Amino acid sequence: MKEDAKKYLGLKVRAIREAAGMTQEELAATCDVSWRTISNLERGTVVPDLLMVYKISQEFNVSIDEMLNNKTVNNKSLSRLEKENQVIEKIRKTDDNLLDYIDEQLRLLLKHFNH
Repeated sequence: MKEDAKKYLGLKVRAIREAAGMTQEELAATCDVSWRTISNLERGTVVPDLLMVYKISQEFNVSIDEMLNNKTVNNKSLSRLEKENQVIEKIRKTDDNLLDYIDEQLRLLLKHFNH
């Protein structure tokens, strides 16, 4: 599997898992693997077998084609997903006061740029 495809699949799995409010441990239990395997998958360092891809697609009601195809118009680009995850990681490390400030600033930016 090409490195970009592995990374894209990992970021896609992370995005749908987090959107569903599921932990890595919970997804690991669904796939009968360790949470470390899910962590490595999400970081694009391992290639999942077809059974794991199938189980993940079933858990989140997403087609396997959608999970693997990073060329479709509806999917976000790899660089976009990476940037979103970097921002999320930075936000997670902030305290409550800074988070409130970031939220306020983001609302102002979106109001200004989303006429």
